Amino acid sequence: MNERAGGLVKKIVFLLLLAYFSTTASAGYAITPLRVAVMPAMNTADYHPQQDIQILQDTIKKPFKYPYYTLLPADMTAEAAQSLLAENKQARLSDEIILSAVADALSADIVVVVELDRARQQRFYSHRLDDTYVQSDITIKCYAYSAATKQYDIMKANKNSVEGESIQTSPEVIFKDLAEEILIKLPYKRIPPAQGSHSDTVKKREE
Repeated sequence: MNERAGGLVKKIVFLLLLAYFSTTASAGYAITPLRVAVMPAMNTADYHPQQDIQILQDTIKKPFKYPYYTLLPADMTAEAAQSLLAENKQARLSDEIILSAVADALSADIVVVVELDRARQQRFYSHRLDDTYVQSDITIKCYAYSAATKQYDIMKANKNSVEGESIQTSPEVIFKDLAEEILIKLPYKRIPPAQGSHSDTVKKREE
């Protein structure tokens, strides 16, 4: 074998070894996604436009994306909720005992449910100011349970104001803004601080 051919063989062997060690290193540091159950939204405000409720649900789901999280199918979470509430007729979906039971039933690492607690708006015209105003009193809550830490968190965001009528006073915009505010408080972020760790979890409950 001449010197040129020998150099080529060494180069090929080096590249094969590099590919092998890169593959094994990646396997060693592979991320195991956390299983997340986002339960059906609770509408205790008896608010009717379903598309606005869906805005809350979609916004709360935003951080839970692959490869760090795997969202369980909506029909699976809805079925689990229905079954557990049928067995515990005095319980609410947001109760810690129910969220813990959901985590066990679905082998979920995290269980989250958002609630539209209050949704009142009144539109009125001010003759003195010659303008139309909207009085809003809207509150959403979010409940989260971690199977790993057994931690149960309650977060709340609300809007209670009187403003000139605009796109900013529409329910869909307010719902999205309040849900985004909840996301800031939610202990689970788009990229977790470490696999299996929730060190940034809020320690106190917010009533």
